[in-house]
Amino acid sequence: MRVLSAFFLSVILCSTGMATECTLANARYKQPDAPWWLTFKRVPQIAPANQTAAFYIEMPNSDVVLEGGVSVPNGFGAPLWSISGPCAADSTEQCTFLVETDHPSIYGIYDGKVRFLDIERGGKAPEQVILPQLAVSLWYSNYRSTEWDGDVSPGDAFELLDCQ
Repeated sequence: MRVLSAFFLSVILCSTGMATECTLANARYKQPDAPWWLTFKRVPQIAPANQTAAFYIEMPNSDVVLEGGVSVPNGFGAPLWSISGPCAADSTEQCTFLVETDHPSIYGIYDGKVRFLDIERGGKAPEQVILPQLAVSLWYSNYRSTEWDGDVSPGDAFELLDCQ
């Protein structure tokens, strides 16, 4: 009986530990002052060779999903982010939203400290993801009228909400 109880206790403890493990692959983030959601996903097969992560941002006020990527130039250095999507909510034309000469790094907050996003497969999900220049890039787009409405004030940081 003791062996059986010990077995079930170990199964419960192990499964609880696995269920709470949060990596980029299953983490979901939300803006604290806006209804924007950021979710990481598998890198597409047709992605550039130096792309190490992929994500999308849901902007429900505009009913739009923007596709993003994280890459490391030449395989060395800081991870850089990019984003693209419809130029306007009802448009089929695609825009990149960042100035062509800007290549901002992507950061995470881990245990209260800011550092480059950990892009290794299975890496720990940060408490926050920071995309410098995201808000200003979208402010100067066709989404200004729908995304900056009233008290809604999107920014560059996304807080970890849960792990799926």
